[in-house]
Amino acid sequence: MSFAFTPEEQSRVEVAAFLGIHLDPISYVDLSTIIVLGTMYVFEFIALCYQLRNRDYLPLRVKNVPVMFSLYFGGVSWLLGDIFTGGLVHLGQSPVLRNCKFTVIWLRVCIGAYYVTSIFALRCYSLYYVFCKGKAFKGRILLLSLGVTGLSIVAFGVISMLLPARMTVEYEEILDMCNFNHTYVLCVLVVIWTIWAYTAVMSWKMRKIPFCFNERVEIFATFGILLIVSLLNSMCLLVISIYPASLGWRTALVYTNHVGASIGYWVVMWEPTYACMFHRDEYFQYWINILKEDQMEREYEYSSNLNTDTTLNLIEYPDIQFKAHSTHGSTLGSTAISDIYTTDHGN
Repeated sequence: MSFAFTPEEQSRVEVAAFLGIHLDPISYVDLSTIIVLGTMYVFEFIALCYQLRNRDYLPLRVKNVPVMFSLYFGGVSWLLGDIFTGGLVHLGQSPVLRNCKFTVIWLRVCIGAYYVTSIFALRCYSLYYVFCKGKAFKGRILLLSLGVTGLSIVAFGVISMLLPARMTVEYEEILDMCNFNHTYVLCVLVVIWTIWAYTAVMSWKMRKIPFCFNERVEIFATFGILLIVSLLNSMCLLVISIYPASLGWRTALVYTNHVGASIGYWVVMWEPTYACMFHRDEYFQYWINILKEDQMEREYEYSSNLNTDTTLNLIEYPDIQFKAHSTHGSTLGSTAISDIYTTDHGN
């Protein structure tokens, strides 16, 4: 796959100019974009492996590492979809890449943007459910929320695939890029904006809720990121004529999508990951003390009877000891672990 300005690429640019389209050739700028974002996802994968390995560390566990891991793969799918359908690479040499219905509908939209934004919104709802309703987000409500989200994504994808290519997206051989149907793009953006609106409503309802840690930052970061991503995608897909033809617009969009998603991820995971690596016991003791001082044990699904034999009372696991020096010199032991997203085996 060439990023040099070959005679074939020059011919493509000239044909586009004949059709009245200014086409920036695929270049090493596109290659650098792929390398930078690919490297970012590689480092995040390493961090995710560390988080999975240490998922029983309570400050990490309440962030639900497996769900964040699935969010990562949604981001990878979205990146592949953006690369293949956003004008960063040539499509003509591969029958898979020429299958724009697959790369757009599944990689870019359903498993990508739709899933990633839905998970951010679902996390926002889980915080609302815990802190506003005072209930654990697990068991039936968790399964129902995940089920509705998953089924809506699959239904959207299946229906999109059943529609004729002219009504969704099709490969344009002359320009060697995917050609989006305007109405279909509008439908996708309505879905994304609906998710953003839902996140906005949840954020507003939680504006006065006291939090112990950085949940408020998570909420407003999610709100802001989804707003920026929705605005730029709407502009590129509805206002800019054939945005993949413009080097500036296609580069700006792919960076905004994936740097934004990465920031959203690290806003949630940075503090407990750093603490687990460098201040494991001290941060755990600090985490426990904050819950006790703010009397937020129930909201964080922590036992209301905190003592030297502290237990988290929702899901039983084998004995796991966390040692930290408290003000009384005691050892904190936990025989049960829970988090906002974990299913209740008893329900």
